Amino acid sequence: MDTLSISTSSLITFLSFLIVGSVMVYLILRFDKLQRRKMHILLTGAKDVQPLFMQRAAIQKLTMLKPINEGDYDKEMRKRVAKQLDELVTDYDKGRVSLPDYCKRLNRLLLQVA
Repeated sequence: MDTLSISTSSLITFLSFLIVGSVMVYLILRFDKLQRRKMHILLTGAKDVQPLFMQRAAIQKLTMLKPINEGDYDKEMRKRVAKQLDELVTDYDKGRVSLPDYCKRLNRLLLQVA
């Protein structure tokens, strides 16, 4: 009778671990599926958003070019850079120029001034 109680208690322990383990695996898989769905929705919504660091770089380049237009540089060069800068900014605002192209053109203007 003593061996029967030991085998019964070990069987109950094994079955309880099996049930608890199965429930835990099910909950983990369900949570993973939920997180994957949320991540997919987030990534789908973020496809049209411009890269933040590239946008910040463009703003920094613009702030570097603004004082040049007001400085003691050659008037002809200053007018040329100001005209190109105005055209570039209006094209970007109207959506004619992509952000990477906008940054490249700002780099070219900075190189002209430097």
